[in-house]
Amino acid sequence: MDTDVLIVGAGPTGLMLANQLARHGVRTLIIDRHAGPSLQTRALGVQARTMEIYAQLGIIGQALELGKRATGANLWAGGRQTAHIPIGDIGRELSPYPFLLILGQDDNEQLMGKRLQDLGYAVRWNTELVGLTQHADHVAATLKQSDGSTSEVKAAWVAWCDGARSAVRERSNIEFVGAPYEHVFFVADTEMTGPMVPDELNVYLWREGFHLFFPMRGKDHWRVVGIVPQELRGSDELAFEHVSPSVRQEAGAAMNFRVCSWFSTYRIHHRRAARFRDRRCFLLGDAAHIHSPVGAQGMNTGLQDAYNLAWKLALVVSGRAGDALLDSYEAERIPVAERLLSTTDRAFSLIVSSSRFAGLMRTAVLARLAAFAMRFDRVRKLAFLTISQTGIQYRAGALSQTLSGLPAEAPQAGDRFPWMRLKLQPDGVSEGLFQHLDDTRFTLLVFGQPSTAFEATHLGDLLHVHGVPDDAANQAEVARMHIPQPSFYLVRPDGYIGLAGTGLDAAAVSRYLVERLHVRSATASGSRS
Repeated sequence: MDTDVLIVGAGPTGLMLANQLARHGVRTLIIDRHAGPSLQTRALGVQARTMEIYAQLGIIGQALELGKRATGANLWAGGRQTAHIPIGDIGRELSPYPFLLILGQDDNEQLMGKRLQDLGYAVRWNTELVGLTQHADHVAATLKQSDGSTSEVKAAWVAWCDGARSAVRERSNIEFVGAPYEHVFFVADTEMTGPMVPDELNVYLWREGFHLFFPMRGKDHWRVVGIVPQELRGSDELAFEHVSPSVRQEAGAAMNFRVCSWFSTYRIHHRRAARFRDRRCFLLGDAAHIHSPVGAQGMNTGLQDAYNLAWKLALVVSGRAGDALLDSYEAERIPVAERLLSTTDRAFSLIVSSSRFAGLMRTAVLARLAAFAMRFDRVRKLAFLTISQTGIQYRAGALSQTLSGLPAEAPQAGDRFPWMRLKLQPDGVSEGLFQHLDDTRFTLLVFGQPSTAFEATHLGDLLHVHGVPDDAANQAEVARMHIPQPSFYLVRPDGYIGLAGTGLDAAAVSRYLVERLHVRSATASGSRS
């Protein structure tokens, strides 16, 4: 093989996949038909789950320095603030990053591109995939350079991360089910002042639509997103000065726009690929699913696609697991995309509907209902888990097995293992558990029972065992998360629980690895697939 994995597309999803594969020791070639990285901010919101992944990747410090932390959201109607949702407060015990990070897509790509270079890889720009033939044991790809010359590459696997207009998806005749919304939207980078709550997301709801104000890096710098007024939608030379009067009319005359440095209009689609895998090829990110911007979920979902697939490809490429493991990528990620499309479509339809009832709901009911609901801890927690993507789970998946005896309120197989502060050494201090989870290996967490004698020959050096000391501080954290003692949790490299039970059973762990993950013995796996 010329490369183990060929990645087509160097946007956020492709860069995340390339980084993770490189960290797993997988040979990777990443190409993009464009001349260089994106210069536009496009996607903005980085959710808590993505920041947890960035911490593992080693770029969280740079991301936090470049971005703007939004710890709350404010709803406005009729020029008055009607609700405040304290994002930071509701996520404080659920993630080390209980906020929305406002960081443009271009900055995210820059950070991941630099990290990829540090790992010894670089994007091959001005390179387009123009031909692809799948064989039983490899994929033959024809690449075209900007000078018109072509070359042939032989890869074991191919990842299509080439965006919503994926030429590879279309060439493979994979249906992209869905449709565009009828509305035209605008996005503008502005320098402005107004009644907006500083450093927080501000949502202005009005009878015929909405305006979103995202705080950006720098003084009085805001990203404004809204609906183009109907009477302007046919204009060929639309500029921000044409839509700004409608913003002032609905959001308040006190808004003062000084400078607009970037303005663009676009249509939004809601679509999903009929399948995410075609033999030796996989669809990820916008090539697999696109939806409305409600909740700032799009880029983050693509990054999680990559995080889900990377460790599985690594096991298969190294010969440590059979190809059947890769079936779980589509099985786990399609339900996530379907739920996201369903929820964002319902919310977006209400936000953009021009009916009088929907207008009344937006301006008179929605904000007050949100303010009332946020008084309840259970609702606040559910809201954070949903928006931050820390609540995504694969409980129904084939890779998730909960053994009998584990209480229903305890973390279950298929859940992201919860963030906890634990002492992992008897004489140590309480620290965030995620600092000690290596996402290039599996982790076995053992509570209330000995772990020193445990061996898992099928994983060998890919397994790290943590016996959690029986300490007063640990007991309080374990009780907070409803983790029984004794219990054990086998955590996948992507942070999700694969196997969970009470008494530690080495035979049960081995059966799980062989039957569910198709893992081969560490001593027997030396070949590449």
